[in-house]
Amino acid sequence: MTAADHTDDIARRADKLYAARAAMEGSSRSARRMGIAELMQFLNDPRRSLSIEEERLLFTDPQLRADFRRLKSQVAIADLPALAAASAGDVSTRRFEGGTVTIHQSRIPGQVYVVLRFDRLAGAPRTMLLENPEGDLIKRTLPAADSNGEVMLVLDSKIASDQNFLRVISDPTSTGSFLP
Repeated sequence: MTAADHTDDIARRADKLYAARAAMEGSSRSARRMGIAELMQFLNDPRRSLSIEEERLLFTDPQLRADFRRLKSQVAIADLPALAAASAGDVSTRRFEGGTVTIHQSRIPGQVYVVLRFDRLAGAPRTMLLENPEGDLIKRTLPAADSNGEVMLVLDSKIASDQNFLRVISDPTSTGSFLP
């Protein structure tokens, strides 16, 4: 065996070893599953968010998506439905069974108020979960409702997370759930 043959042999073995390790690493990542327990934790814990991988799984796995919808419907205190197809552009007021959502600009530039009014004070939600047809899933922890059943969110349109929340809640095609 010449020196060149020996170098080629080492390179071939290194390539095979690299390919095998990459395949093993890829399979262990994709083998990681998200199940009912993780979905319930996400829906019931206001602080629990989804990782990018979990969110990808949620939107690419039809069974997981169906489980998510079923569990969300069982857990939700109230749902924020999409508005009629005739609605065009952003909306500033939305009604849902049990209350309303109102969005309006503050006198302070870039500041926006989102006011949630709940008809029932008992069991007011702690979390709002918004979804739109583009696949955005936004979860927002809510402050406690006041004695009138109102929750006020003061948002800054210059902050990316507030900007995304405002974009989705103002979209007439988006839906939402109020979670305990």
